[in-house]
Amino acid sequence: MYTVEEIEFGSKRYEQTLLLRDKIMRKPLGLSIYNDDLSYEQQAIVLAVFDTETILGTGVLVFEDEATAKVRFLCVDSNLQKGGIGRAILENMEERSLQHGIKKIHLESRVTAKDFYKKLGYHEYGDTYLMKQAPVEHIRMQKII
Repeated sequence: MYTVEEIEFGSKRYEQTLLLRDKIMRKPLGLSIYNDDLSYEQQAIVLAVFDTETILGTGVLVFEDEATAKVRFLCVDSNLQKGGIGRAILENMEERSLQHGIKKIHLESRVTAKDFYKKLGYHEYGDTYLMKQAPVEHIRMQKII
């Protein structure tokens, strides 16, 4: 069982989430997360799992309105994927959403991660598309909680 913690925007641990997100989600595409506008994360919930001081995984939960939340940047260190870290973060997001009265969570999944979300009750909708910030195939997914 992994301990998921909330990370303060702008803190040292927040910077570690950026490094991991950049390593996993942007550098392989020849891009940098530091070119993204992440100012909205000041009002979001940034979560992470650490082993002492080493970040293992992270994700961002954004409350869009009184009934809807969006998962962004859910990623786990490449060497640790399929070990339950992503699941722990996503389940924590769902618990927090329920505590805020959220009824639906949606996300934009890379097609390569679609099965991970399906196993956790998310359903795809719409067509695949290329996301501007990460030009690989994505699919919209959602879950009623």
